[in-house]
Amino acid sequence: MINTHFVFITLYMLTSFSITNNEHQKQIPVIIDTDGEVPDFLAILYALKSKEFDVRGVTFNGDGWTHAASVQNVVDIADDIYPGKNLPVILGADYSLYDSDRDPDTLGSPGCTYQKAVPEGALGKRDQDLLYGINRQLRLSKRLWYDAIKGFNITKDLANLIDSTIEQTGKKPTIILTGPATNIATFLRAFPTYTTKIDKVFWMGGALNVPGNLFTVSNDSRAEYNVYLDCVAARELIASNLDITLVPLDFTDQIPFSPGVFNKLSKLKSFYGKFVYNLLSIIRKVDPGGDSTFFTTYHLWDPIAIAVAKNIGVAEIVSNRSLTVTCKGDRIYDGQFIRSKTLTNSNFKVAIDAIVSKPIESSPFYQDFLNVIDFD
Repeated sequence: MINTHFVFITLYMLTSFSITNNEHQKQIPVIIDTDGEVPDFLAILYALKSKEFDVRGVTFNGDGWTHAASVQNVVDIADDIYPGKNLPVILGADYSLYDSDRDPDTLGSPGCTYQKAVPEGALGKRDQDLLYGINRQLRLSKRLWYDAIKGFNITKDLANLIDSTIEQTGKKPTIILTGPATNIATFLRAFPTYTTKIDKVFWMGGALNVPGNLFTVSNDSRAEYNVYLDCVAARELIASNLDITLVPLDFTDQIPFSPGVFNKLSKLKSFYGKFVYNLLSIIRKVDPGGDSTFFTTYHLWDPIAIAVAKNIGVAEIVSNRSLTVTCKGDRIYDGQFIRSKTLTNSNFKVAIDAIVSKPIESSPFYQDFLNVIDFD
């Protein structure tokens, strides 16, 4: 006599395994390169919790808005969301290629030419490092950042991460950049053939036909911090033969952080939903201009780049092969995308139009972002 209860359990287990396995097969293997600022932190959180992604590792860039030890925030959320995986975290550059190319002694030295635009104090590295003082409210990992990192060799360690991703998933990884391009440019100098082992690159950076965001630099340029902080790396990245989609301020500015979004955020019930609300509430309170500037100048730039990589909320992406980045050592002029007679590679594209709804909180990006971070 056949035990029907046993057969049912066996079929249920096989069906569940098949569904789980199919979902895993559809996931995109992703490596995130970040500089750790609050929007970068939110982007990593969004990616880690997105079912479309299989985050394989994080490379951390110290020439942006945070110090190296702030990578502990990444370790904490990675070990909470991916328990037991020991997600690889690779500590990379704390320099710019602009400076290290001119003086190798500056390699690894903070405070180089363009880093001076990043304040250490209020609203700067100190506040970003500690997530405005509430990083201790995270579910803290037993791994400390200096134990979690896979060495300090951004070239060899990233090559190993790419190779292991291909071997374990059968797919080339997609790289999402939410900070300066220093790590990737440094890597490609050492391993130029690895462009064939990377599927796509999405980079939140630049401003084409809108004002820049260099509020600490006295200018009216169209420079954006991720490009400005290492203009040499930016030039080399867009000149490579990688399949790159740029997500500039032109795109992110179309999806502002509105009072309606803030209200929806306040109603989230999950641990991370409440954490994100508390974090952004603090930033709102300390904004020197109050709500009048917070809701007009603060955007979720890097999470929006994650959404573009997920193909959520994108109306139009165009090929743009006639761009270069200004980089002459002029801190007022550099870091801007300008027209060039020399064409970039044929795989360089720009996200230019977002799908936007009225009210803005009903837009595809905000619907997905809020749903993802509110799911425990």
